[in-house]
Amino acid sequence: MCKACKESFTAQTPVVKTNCFISTYIKAHILTKSAEASSIKDIAKETNVSETTVQRVITKEAKRYRPHNHFLPKHLSFDEFKYASGRMAFEYINAQTGDILDILPAKDSRFVKNHFTSNYSLKQRKSVKTVTVDMNASYVSFIPDIFPKAHIIIDRFHIVQLVNRSMNKTRVKVMNQFNTSNKEDQKKYRRLKHYWKKLLKKESELSYTTYKSYKLFGQRLESAIVSDMLDYDEELRDTYRVYQSIIKAVKDNDHQQLTVILEKSYPSTLSSYMRTSLNTLRKHLTFIKNTFKYPYNNGRIEGINNKIKVLNRVAYGYRNFLNYKNRIILHVNLKPAKASTNQKKKVNTKAA
Repeated sequence: MCKACKESFTAQTPVVKTNCFISTYIKAHILTKSAEASSIKDIAKETNVSETTVQRVITKEAKRYRPHNHFLPKHLSFDEFKYASGRMAFEYINAQTGDILDILPAKDSRFVKNHFTSNYSLKQRKSVKTVTVDMNASYVSFIPDIFPKAHIIIDRFHIVQLVNRSMNKTRVKVMNQFNTSNKEDQKKYRRLKHYWKKLLKKESELSYTTYKSYKLFGQRLESAIVSDMLDYDEELRDTYRVYQSIIKAVKDNDHQQLTVILEKSYPSTLSSYMRTSLNTLRKHLTFIKNTFKYPYNNGRIEGINNKIKVLNRVAYGYRNFLNYKNRIILHVNLKPAKASTNQKKKVNTKAA
């Protein structure tokens, strides 16, 4: 109340917006904490506001990063992640920059196809040159319908992971056969169990010149240890040779050599696990050729998924998908401020 004119007015300050009680500094602190792997409840406790207020600030800020579906980049990357009672969400990013383009609450082909066809024109979808995916059969089936001119790239990590798991399952199968009361069998069992990483290691990275003392073997070469374990079982040895030839072909980007490996007929001693993997690779051989041709992979999207999993674990899950999506967008896009080199020097000088 003005004592001179007897009229009332509202005091204004840049610290608090009109008709608000929460300062802009508190809101800025909420956004800073949302970039970290912290739960909504923890952020609310630290800033002395309600959980609803925290979520409201996050939702408002996330609108700045929400996709507007104006264009599609030339190179896309697809993947999915689990949320809320085992349900799967679908995400796609720019394979070159790693920017999240959108996150969908379901990954079934009908839902994904409807999203792209309703939000992007045919001209926009024809501009997409490559789509990088894992060996998910559903993606491979509907991508040509959505992106007529796009080349499908199978992520090379998933190629290696497929044969790696087959090799390890074969090792476990053979190892369990030696879990008997016989002393020699028990020695083989313990060796196969203890040195499982040696059998999965690239053959070119094994040491052939340096002797070391190894548990259960004594003074040996690393390559000799692997050779001894392969002599325990013919199935293990044949599977190991196929495994090594595949990862070498992938490392050398040799599509022709990989084709020869997959079209070759193998003896019955080859493990059933590796045979299944070979059949899977044969089905995707055409797309694997693009893997060797283009430099793109799913590394960026897998890194984003790791952040999402940590966030989901810290927050004990999200029931509301939209709130979860907004939090993911901020968590990935907002980067905590890092002190400059000059600031670090000043801090170190003061500490000294």
